[in-house]
Amino acid sequence: MSEYDFESAVSPDTLMAPVPRPPETHTIFRLAQMLLLLDVARSSGRRVASVDRLGYYEFLADGPFIVIEGDTKRDKDDRLTLEMAGFVPDQLAYASSGHRFASRRRRIQHDLSRLIAYGLVSLAGDGYEISERGAEIAGELRSVYADAYRVSAGIVLRRLSSMSNTALEMSVRRWLGESWLLIDLLDDISETVAPHDFPDQAQVQRQDPR
Repeated sequence: MSEYDFESAVSPDTLMAPVPRPPETHTIFRLAQMLLLLDVARSSGRRVASVDRLGYYEFLADGPFIVIEGDTKRDKDDRLTLEMAGFVPDQLAYASSGHRFASRRRRIQHDLSRLIAYGLVSLAGDGYEISERGAEIAGELRSVYADAYRVSAGIVLRRLSSMSNTALEMSVRRWLGESWLLIDLLDDISETVAPHDFPDQAQVQRQDPR
C-alpha cells in the first residue's frame, strides 16, 4: 500500500462505512488512530519516547475511563469531558480490556513501521513524532469518533506522559490485570526500535511493483 492508497483509505467515506468486524481489526483504522494520537502529542508538546509508551497511550485513549480511578475535581472534570465527547464509562469493551490490549500489542510494531515507511511518522532523537504530511492527514480525519479520540488522547497524555516507565508499567498492569495474555508485557519489545535507514517516500514508491 502506497501513501496515496493510505490517504484514499482514510477518507471520510471509507472510515464511516459500516464494517462487519471490530474497528481495531482493520489496518487502516489502526493506522489512522495512531496518527491521531501522535498528532495530539505534537500539538500538546508531549513526547512519545518509545514503542511501549505509544502502545499504552493509543490503547488507553480508546478506553480512557480505565485511567481515571479517583474522585478528585480533576477526575470529575475529566469524566464529564469524556462523557460529553461521547465515551461511555460502562461499555462492554472495558470488561475485556486486557485481552484487547494484548491483541493490539501484537500489531503495533508492524503498524508503526508502515507509517514510518510512508513518511507519515519519524523516529526523532527523543522518540516518535508525526511528520508534516502525517499531521495534514490527521487533520483531515473529521468524524464523531476522531474528534472524541482527540479529546481522550489529550487527557490520557496529560495524565500519563509525566509518569516514569516503572510507574506507568505498574499502573497499566493494575488497570488491565495480570492475566497470562500479558506475561512479558514489555520484555518482548524492550530492545526493539525502528531502524534509522527506513526508505524515504521516493524509495518506497520506486520499489512498489504497481
